[in-house]
Amino acid sequence: MVRTPQPSRLILIFSILSALFVLSQFYRVSNAVIAPNLIRDLGLNAEMLGVLGGAFFYVFTLLQIPMGPMLDRIGPRMIMSVSCLIGAMGAFLFAFGDSFHSVLIGRIMIGAGMAPMLMGAFKTFTLRYPPEKFATLVGLISAVGTIGNIFAASPLAFLTSTIGWRMTFLMTGMITILLSFLVYWILKEGKIEEGRVSSPSQDKPEMGIFQSIRLITGSLAFWQFGAVAFFRYGVFVSLQGLWLGPYLIYIKGFSPVQAGNLLILLAMGVILGSPMGGRLSDHHFQSRKGVALIGLSLYCVSLIPLTGIWRIEHPFLFGLIFFFIGFFHGFGMLIYTHAKDLFPRAISGTVMTYVNFFTMAGAGVFMPLLGKVIESFPRTGASYPAEAYHLSFLICFLSMTASVIFYAFSKK
Repeated sequence: MVRTPQPSRLILIFSILSALFVLSQFYRVSNAVIAPNLIRDLGLNAEMLGVLGGAFFYVFTLLQIPMGPMLDRIGPRMIMSVSCLIGAMGAFLFAFGDSFHSVLIGRIMIGAGMAPMLMGAFKTFTLRYPPEKFATLVGLISAVGTIGNIFAASPLAFLTSTIGWRMTFLMTGMITILLSFLVYWILKEGKIEEGRVSSPSQDKPEMGIFQSIRLITGSLAFWQFGAVAFFRYGVFVSLQGLWLGPYLIYIKGFSPVQAGNLLILLAMGVILGSPMGGRLSDHHFQSRKGVALIGLSLYCVSLIPLTGIWRIEHPFLFGLIFFFIGFFHGFGMLIYTHAKDLFPRAISGTVMTYVNFFTMAGAGVFMPLLGKVIESFPRTGASYPAEAYHLSFLICFLSMTASVIFYAFSKK
């Protein structure tokens, strides 16, 4: 028996999947705000904080490899529900941890639990929504997910100062458990096939795991997607998450509050750019590669002013540059849509998670790489010279441009 899906249910599915991605984004960057509390309560040093922060990304990245085939064969409902419970247990262990090793294990479990959230949502969009809405949905969930970064800033600082970081993560773990049950409940139906709901058994993959992996990795297009995904996110998270802040404060003389206000514009750009790119792809140009290529090319252009080629001092100009960097970075989410469309739907989860592996690897590699470049310059007091930052930003521009040129030769 088949029946037409209710639009209200599709909206509810999207809402729950978005909440899970917001939670994943929150966990990802939450350590920055509570770092002083961890130092005080657990006696951590800078090296331990670095290991603790990186633990999430490393386990998250490695789990993308098995996560794709699991999403294709077991389905997002079971994978996301069980992973949520693992993440919740990690949050509880983190909240009650009384040593570095206990909170490290908690952080690893959180990273493992959040690993399938975005790709699980993409797989659900593939199975349950009309294909002409996929890019729009990808853009929307990417924009909504940015709320998690905002929650992990001032709101987390407020909660930490009022109820403490341990109680905050205890509450977050409870929310994670609630979402586990909600996603298990909301995904109990079958998939949408040409506007109707049918049994998931009708979409079983026709090829084995190793055969699908050979098909994906043997395609030049996959490596083109991987290269541009690696540099796109690696550059962005390095700028947003670390190096633009010191540059604005030490080189340009802005206060920490002014720098923070300017960096918010990166997130605002992503919030607007991601759904805009998806909608242009789905409804106006009916093209994945074309819209992504234009957006990523303009992303490269937006990085040029950071290289020191022009002297920029006014905060309005920096705000404009940061907004456009975030805006055109958001167009890069179409890489996942492009990749999905080039391979059989039965292995769409594997394709998208393998592209996501490169995305997360870029975050793990690029940030410390730029640190080494900046560290190679002699330090003056608490700061490095402007040339150190301009060289690192030039590396961002050149590597991103090279990857976009490589991507430009991919199949439509």
